[in-house]
Amino acid sequence: MFKYLILNVTNYTWCLFVGESYTTGSRELDKLIGELPPRTMLLIAGHPGAGKTTLASQICYANALRGKKCLYITFYEDKDKLYRNMGRLGINLAEVESKGLLTYVKLPVSSTEGLLNAISDILAKGHYDVVVVDSINPALELLERIEAQRAILLNFFYQLTSLINGLLVTVAEVPLGKEYPDIGSMEFVPDAILYVKHRMTRGLLHRALEIRKLRGAPLAVVEVPFSIIGGGGFKAYIPPKPERVLSSREEALGMTISVVKELIGPLYKGDVLYVSYPPHARDPVVTIPLIDLAITNSVRVLFVSYKYSSDEVLEVLTMAVNKYLGLSLAEASELISKCFHLESINPASYAVSHLHALTVELVDDLRPSVVVFHGTEVFRAISDPQEYWGALINELTWFKNIGKLVVRYGSRVDPYWTRMNEAVSDAVIRLYYKRSDKQLTPLCSVWRRGRSPAVISLDGEVLRRIEEDLNKLANIARERIAQ
Repeated sequence: MFKYLILNVTNYTWCLFVGESYTTGSRELDKLIGELPPRTMLLIAGHPGAGKTTLASQICYANALRGKKCLYITFYEDKDKLYRNMGRLGINLAEVESKGLLTYVKLPVSSTEGLLNAISDILAKGHYDVVVVDSINPALELLERIEAQRAILLNFFYQLTSLINGLLVTVAEVPLGKEYPDIGSMEFVPDAILYVKHRMTRGLLHRALEIRKLRGAPLAVVEVPFSIIGGGGFKAYIPPKPERVLSSREEALGMTISVVKELIGPLYKGDVLYVSYPPHARDPVVTIPLIDLAITNSVRVLFVSYKYSSDEVLEVLTMAVNKYLGLSLAEASELISKCFHLESINPASYAVSHLHALTVELVDDLRPSVVVFHGTEVFRAISDPQEYWGALINELTWFKNIGKLVVRYGSRVDPYWTRMNEAVSDAVIRLYYKRSDKQLTPLCSVWRRGRSPAVISLDGEVLRRIEEDLNKLANIARERIAQ
């Protein structure tokens, strides 16, 4: 039986250009594992509903869009249902089929020998660059002995992979409650194994892709979050994991408000500024150093809030510019629109690794000079501390290495949490209030790496100097609006 199958496959000739590579259809996944070279066997394993068929279909579709001919072999999937479900995800299999770039074949489950012979016959009659077998479980379920499974795998799939210049994608179902499919020696045959899985986190569905094998490539990241989105299909999110800290003291950002500049010293691209305030405080004065940085340096700022909507952030920033710079509400709104890109993310909807990966994606797309995180204290209530701090240090190191100034805002809800945030920062501003003459006066303690802490009260001569600098900043702002 096995000899016949091997000979049948040997008679098949693949027509491809040697040296071409194959995409997974996910830019992020290609970046992580690299595009797949010819003669690659990729195994996608996972529990029911984890996203195996979606990823396999996306691989098929993405390579067909490159002009490569694809063969999709299935034993259970209904064609119309598959095409309809994938179409909702932006994977238009019907389109590439109409162009002659996709052949869909549904084989009956009879015997292992019959199935593999049928696959061999199909391959012998056509020339395909990408072959998807979804899934290999039916063939294996017909076998009674592990020895027979091993022989089938080594004599069919291994031989098939060694003879082709294309991409072979096999899908394997993992039984619920198990961590790996019952497929004998399958782990020795593929060049790459991707394990898609899902679990519940805080009542939310969390999807993760585990790279269990990638022949010939060292991996620093072995598990990444992913999502399946309408119009976008399978999307991986690669969190930052830099291996070392690079220098960030290449370019300093200027400030117009001299008091703040004297206290903090120069802020370099790559530095981290942490601004904290009492939990009950909502004073927009804490945004003034940030607005100063944006206006003085004429840079783009990405502002991510974990508490407020984008409209609410716009309102707060607009009111701050109106109150402290004296611009009209219309001028202030236009200025904020020019200087800031506002995003609102509910952190309780994501795993920490997924959330940080979303940030990386935003930075890659928008390329801001300054990145702001507002409401960082919420992680005190929703995150595992060890997971959070590990991911945060990786993220801040990544920002430092790519030269982004990071400004983080948070309420002082917990002494430990506040100290840890300050420990990972280069400069710190703490806002307090003192009661005098039946009113509250803002009081700031400021320090940065390599300098002694200082305390300053925002009244008297200090307030007069700040007001003079705010007038200068207002003139710069109007010039920015006019540009």
